[in-house]
Amino acid sequence: MKPYRLAILTFAVFMSIAVHGQLFAPLGLGIEISSEMAIDFQPQMYVEGNILYVCTKQGLYSKDLSNNGSEWQLVGFEGIPILDYARNVGDILALRYNNNENREFLLLSHDDGKTYEDVTPDLFREQHIGWTNVLKSLAKHPNDPSTLLVSSSSMGLFQSSDFGQTWSQLTSIIPENIGYHPLNPQIIYESGEDNVFSPYINISYDGGKTWKVCYPYYPGDNCISRIAFHPLDPDKWIAGGWGAVYSSSDNAHTWNTQLFSGECSALWHFSVYDNENADIVYMAGEYDGYMKLMCSTDGGTTWNRPYMESIKTANSEHVFDMKQYRDKLLIYSQSDVYMVSKADLIEQTTSLSEELRAKSEEYGDAIYDLSGRKVISQFPTFNSQFRRKGIYIQNGKKVVR
Repeated sequence: MKPYRLAILTFAVFMSIAVHGQLFAPLGLGIEISSEMAIDFQPQMYVEGNILYVCTKQGLYSKDLSNNGSEWQLVGFEGIPILDYARNVGDILALRYNNNENREFLLLSHDDGKTYEDVTPDLFREQHIGWTNVLKSLAKHPNDPSTLLVSSSSMGLFQSSDFGQTWSQLTSIIPENIGYHPLNPQIIYESGEDNVFSPYINISYDGGKTWKVCYPYYPGDNCISRIAFHPLDPDKWIAGGWGAVYSSSDNAHTWNTQLFSGECSALWHFSVYDNENADIVYMAGEYDGYMKLMCSTDGGTTWNRPYMESIKTANSEHVFDMKQYRDKLLIYSQSDVYMVSKADLIEQTTSLSEELRAKSEEYGDAIYDLSGRKVISQFPTFNSQFRRKGIYIQNGKKVVR
């Protein structure tokens, strides 16, 4: 592609984004988190019926999503930085963010957070192997509200079967992400980046008794973010990483890795299957001050070019969580909670991909990435020189290598 043609194509792509306008609609939470705090403080959110609950550095807040004019309400744990929470009938167990200031991690409330008590076991207050312990994340059993997982920054993964009164250690591996398989909770996973910078998934198929570590292929430093599970097929798993998508169709025994570069590169934190059409998968992440969303309409086999949006002028915009509500995606970042129309996301990212596909038809057999940059003239040379898997445009069509 000649330089002036590449410039025209690149300009057209970005003008297309500008014409469509902002896709992220802010919900006005009004509790911004500094970039320094956002590195460690990664609060979660949940949709319960029509009510959105959001953990913040000032407590637990809620908003009625069925009422466009509803205001945010403080639910409980006022003034306490809450990372996550679990419900068991009328009780709430909250995971408190702790930056080595004190040793109160687990707060139990019997009145929705208006009053609470510290129920942190002494096990988690101590130092271990010279490290001050911090509880990083909480996961809930899909069927039994009394059964929980919690990850420790110095001791590994723990499980409780009595809503946090007592805990037993499952592994000593320090995880970044933890969870149960929603269709088969005997399967427990933890994922992240190991101490030699390789992406890993540690899996138990028997409720935590035995474990198997998997290392999906990746040629360099990377991680595996939170796992998403197909809502109907328990064998299908998917997750993001740095410029990568990891997927399995055999219950995590083997993995396929797709690699992205250029505008498609991002740290993909969260993946969700559409709650009405499981062939559609969404991913949310960030890169260089932008929040990014991308989607697949074929179950994760191929991906449309991501939609990116700069929400503010800060050097970063960390994404904390992504959930679904009816035909919308909810994205929780350090600046606000945003609502995104699924239909608009699919339309915009698909139209960008179609535009790139149409443009590439003008330039013959050359191979381009999804940002319109010429990669190499033919795949044999491409394979030998680059050895990078991913999605490319050739002869006006997407090709996967």
